[in-house]
Amino acid sequence: MASHREQPPLLIQPRFSRRLAAFVALTHLLTAAAILALPGTAWLLLIPVGLSLTYQFYVRVLGRAPWSIRAATWQADGTWTIALRSGTETEVRLAPSTFVSVPLVVLNLRRGHVRRWALPLFADALDPEQLRRLRQRLRIEGTGREPDGAPPA
Repeated sequence: MASHREQPPLLIQPRFSRRLAAFVALTHLLTAAAILALPGTAWLLLIPVGLSLTYQFYVRVLGRAPWSIRAATWQADGTWTIALRSGTETEVRLAPSTFVSVPLVVLNLRRGHVRRWALPLFADALDPEQLRRLRQRLRIEGTGREPDGAPPA
């Protein structure tokens, strides 16, 4: 018999977020403005800022890179599976550094000690009910737990 506390899998399929796009653009533009205020040849630092802006839009905002997260599923037993744009599915763990607030949730996911993914979710990236369920479950079950419920080693 199933427990009354068991929850169905939570499927997260983020869509394009105008807030994330605005945040990425604004932070990079402010950085560029600060660089332009510096003396000398500091303007050369605009090159890495421009590359970072391009990368962030390609990977995080538009989700066009093969390693971009297309969907994430939180199973009832606490395991996470992410589906990448390339079509591969990977089992990952939720890191304790996951951030939860009302306007923004950042899921920090990892596989082993090396591979990490971050999935920023502004309020306009998910259905309001789905985002509410995600925040609620994160607050109740917490982050950084092993699938069996034990704290991470």
